Amino acid sequence: MTTAHSLPESASPSSPPTAVAPFRFRRLIFLLLSLVLLLSLWPVHSYDPADVDYLLGGGVSSAYPRNQLGVVGAWLAWFMLVTFGLASYPIVLLAIICSCRRLFWPRGVRRLSWEYLCGFLLFSFGVAMLLGIWQNAFSAITEALNIATIPGGVIGQRFCAPGQGWLRLLLNQTGSAIAAAAMIAVGLAVIWFFDWQLLMVPFLLETLRLLKKRPEGHPSSNAAPSRSEQAAVPVSHQEPPRPAPAPAPDPAAHRPLPVPAPTPAPAVAARTAPSAANAQTPGFAYKLPTLDLLDPDNDSKHSGANAREIERNKAILQGTLDNFKIEATVLNAISGPQVTLFEISPAPGVHVNRISNLENNICMDLQAPSVRILAPIPGKNLVGIEVPNQNRTVVTVRNLMQTKPWEMAKEQIPLLLGKNISGRTIILDLARAPHLLIAGATGSGKSVCMNLLITSILFRFRPDELKMIMVDPKVVEFQVYHELPHLIVPVITDVSKVALALRWAINEMERRYRILAKVGVRDLSSFNRRPPSPEAILDDEGQPIPAKLPYIVIIIDELADIMLAAKTEVEQGLAKIAAKSRAVGIHTIIATQRPDVKTITGTIKANYPVRIAFQVSSYTDARTILDGKGAETLLGQGDMLFKPPGAPAIERIQGGMASDAERDRVISFVSQQAAPQFDENVFRSLEKEPEDESPSQPSLPGMSGDSNQNESAEETLLRKAIEVILRDRRPSTSYVQRSLGIGYNKAANLMDELERRGVIGPQIGTRPREILIVAPEELNQDSETDDDLDDNDDEDGKPSSS
Repeated sequence: MTTAHSLPESASPSSPPTAVAPFRFRRLIFLLLSLVLLLSLWPVHSYDPADVDYLLGGGVSSAYPRNQLGVVGAWLAWFMLVTFGLASYPIVLLAIICSCRRLFWPRGVRRLSWEYLCGFLLFSFGVAMLLGIWQNAFSAITEALNIATIPGGVIGQRFCAPGQGWLRLLLNQTGSAIAAAAMIAVGLAVIWFFDWQLLMVPFLLETLRLLKKRPEGHPSSNAAPSRSEQAAVPVSHQEPPRPAPAPAPDPAAHRPLPVPAPTPAPAVAARTAPSAANAQTPGFAYKLPTLDLLDPDNDSKHSGANAREIERNKAILQGTLDNFKIEATVLNAISGPQVTLFEISPAPGVHVNRISNLENNICMDLQAPSVRILAPIPGKNLVGIEVPNQNRTVVTVRNLMQTKPWEMAKEQIPLLLGKNISGRTIILDLARAPHLLIAGATGSGKSVCMNLLITSILFRFRPDELKMIMVDPKVVEFQVYHELPHLIVPVITDVSKVALALRWAINEMERRYRILAKVGVRDLSSFNRRPPSPEAILDDEGQPIPAKLPYIVIIIDELADIMLAAKTEVEQGLAKIAAKSRAVGIHTIIATQRPDVKTITGTIKANYPVRIAFQVSSYTDARTILDGKGAETLLGQGDMLFKPPGAPAIERIQGGMASDAERDRVISFVSQQAAPQFDENVFRSLEKEPEDESPSQPSLPGMSGDSNQNESAEETLLRKAIEVILRDRRPSTSYVQRSLGIGYNKAANLMDELERRGVIGPQIGTRPREILIVAPEELNQDSETDDDLDDNDDEDGKPSSS
């Protein structure tokens, strides 16, 4: 278990005292009320049946009631005993236990809801009905308390008393007892679920696991746990089921293995075979992070729009429509974390564009910073107007992970995004996407969203199930993740290495396709679920094919800086990966804060259909991201528009937030279990390029024989221009300009220099320039052809002619 790393809800270092105060105040009030009821009902020196006469004005022997709490206590005791009978005492005791549990030991409790109150009422009614079945039960006690023949109070008498209870008439004595017992059991089960399950179930499971692992007389009790035992290690209830398939049975998994001596893990572990892109079963019971590492989810963070604000905005919207003589009615309002969606039903014949044209007037009447009009709402015959709430809700990562969509998620790579307008948790399956583009202005919540996506991955996947490559040109965003064992290479901050990482990903993609073809499966999920083969299968390099392959996720934080340095290589690499890598489990997440056409090119947009747009500054940027308007009216602070895979409509979401303290705790928990194993082959080509490529470059006329390191930028550009002309046979200024991506004046100067050096001929009229040199490849081919001709002539006995 991970209790050593968990933080109690009441002692979270990042939670301000004011955020916990409302919770504690309500719990304290409930405890005090329960104690007051207990003191009022206490049969010794407190409750006296004679107080009833005093309350009804019939007793004159005493000037004051005998109850320890006076008139208030006498009234409370009389009400509880008459209503619930002897059931008042277990009801009050249960209330005190629950109050103390939530006030003094709040770890593992769930947030209160109406189900909790219903469970408490079911328990109260069930005990009263069960006592009401037998009127003479506990007769001595009931006579002393002056409630003879009604041990279950009025509730037990009306429901289950013989000859009076209507439930007794329907089900008789046995059926009434079963119904009452069922109500008690359901009520206690609900209270158990809210107050005790998250605390007791992990403890019980851990105890059972320890008992199974230490059988008496077992020879391997001191041996390291086998793979099957590691797969059966129970984790906390808060940890949702992982999407990875169960490991295949291994005959050698039950052999006792010696425990290796613990050695301190180095900060950066040098990678040895097998490759970091292959699945490696950890030699220890790796534990996924639990919700104890996150800050408690407090009610003070969930305010939203209240009923008065909604009604006021509905009246203002209706008045605005009436002022402009638009026949429409404001129907419903759906309140979300950041905005409230008002549904408007226009009359038949009313053009919806008339409502859309009132955007500025609606903003002015509502005194809102901006509104977003959906004309119409996708899938409905209504027009929607999204109005910002005065009190916005902070969607925390713990609040998202406590919802059923996340706990029961069946996606292969689930990523948390946030909550939509209706309050539903939105989860993106990256395996289905299979790539994600995120764009937005500075400060709109883009980096927070990236941290939430990475946190979702860490909560779901072990290092042998998913690997990551992180690119951070800004240096400061991803440096906190540099010790994660999920990394293939250290966090890349040098822009020149991005193209190499993409090239390695393409090579890995091609290698995986060859492996899938060898095994005979179509995708990575089928590969990982395949039954074990009796014979070892070797890949093209003669290495055994691993049992599993991990997912690979490439995360690029700022694409604009990379496109400025190596646009062609990065764009082509991303396009190739996005087009072919879905089946082999390689996915990309790219983000940029400059969503212009130079960064998000047509090639990237065509290969990234799933996109997220945060607040942008102009309508042009909004069209660049989502091919439509709307992103320029967002509110910032995580307010986003999400274009899901395969859905035509765009959804508005309030993004979740993982604080820096939560992120650091999760990273520390993960990093302490394993050290990163970096793959040195990713950047090895960078070291070989100056040695391997320079000697193989052709010696072109007019160029010096020095290496690339001694060439100036002008000489390098001239060499590239010569290569383009010799390769494509098009010696024109405009073609050189387009091929090299330079200005026209620069291309004209290059052409003049090439003419001066004798590479191309002069421009004569409209005729194309003449190429005066021959490419080195053609010279080699010509020499080989001459050698072949000489050999043929020698065989025929004829001298060769020149």
